[in-house]
Amino acid sequence: MTVSRRCLAERFEFLVVLASLCAATSVGCSKSKPEVIVVCREEGPTPVDASESVRNVLAGLRREELQVLWEFLPPSYRSDVEKLVHDFGSRLDEKSWEPFVATCRKARLVTLQLIQRVDEAGESADESDRELAARLRIVAQLLSAVCESELSDVARLRRLDALRFLGDTGHALLAALLHGALGDAGFGGDSFSQFGEVQVELSDSAGDSSVLSVQWPGQEATQHKFVRVEERWIPQTLAEAWPSEFPKVREQCLAWADELRSNPEPWHARLREIDQLLDELAATKSLAETRQVWQTGASRLAVTWFGMTSPVPPQTEESPAESPPSAKPVRVKRPDTEVLLPDEPQK
Repeated sequence: MTVSRRCLAERFEFLVVLASLCAATSVGCSKSKPEVIVVCREEGPTPVDASESVRNVLAGLRREELQVLWEFLPPSYRSDVEKLVHDFGSRLDEKSWEPFVATCRKARLVTLQLIQRVDEAGESADESDRELAARLRIVAQLLSAVCESELSDVARLRRLDALRFLGDTGHALLAALLHGALGDAGFGGDSFSQFGEVQVELSDSAGDSSVLSVQWPGQEATQHKFVRVEERWIPQTLAEAWPSEFPKVREQCLAWADELRSNPEPWHARLREIDQLLDELAATKSLAETRQVWQTGASRLAVTWFGMTSPVPPQTEESPAESPPSAKPVRVKRPDTEVLLPDEPQK
């Protein structure tokens, strides 16, 4: 499915932190296939004003260049992220990470086998079979990005080159996710092109503070505060939140690595459940059986891992008029009025 413009117009600082913290959980020194040449961007001159800084980022995102988000951050923020990755890699248990990588490689192998089964069916394969094969190719692309990159080696995770990661492995992961590697959560391959339609103008500037007018297609222009930190123009909300929020992220990431080292069995148990499903899929004899095994297995994992249940059937006369409330909180829908950096300055 294609994401709406309103969805793309969410908080700009969220995009910045997202790119930084994606690196914080799973990046390292990139090692590409021999035939792939990775060109790391050289940072250009520091933007003269906040509007130029934001336009540079939007132009880069339009080209699906995640590196622009890294370059957008002040140097000390990047240093925070890189130090976190170093520390996270140092605490990560190799004996637990290696089985995860082995499961990813097994999943890629089974996926390729299923794709081959559809291809061999030829004209006897129906439209749903061909759609399945197309989706599986995207999944294989995602798995390859994990299995053939720095994510597959703890030793390499301990040496960060975030700019290189975002330009190589990060780009491959983004491409797979945009095209729906995780199912209906895919954004559509042309989603990032919409960043080129955003209009950014400088409304006011005084010293190290600026106000930008940002207008997304089909929406009213909104005003947003930016401040200059270490010669980088960033949203004021990001500058205010970083000192208190990043330490929390750091603590959570390192706590997860410590917990995995001290109590690895729950992690290994989940990997065994995935392995079992992969074995069941590999043993199927027809595409119809494959779809059935996948639906059953995915539901089983959802129940085991997240406590999810099957959808509630339509209410009938025999059904009670009311049902007890769910134990899980209902996810609040984001207001339709939320747009990019909705922190309007005081008038």
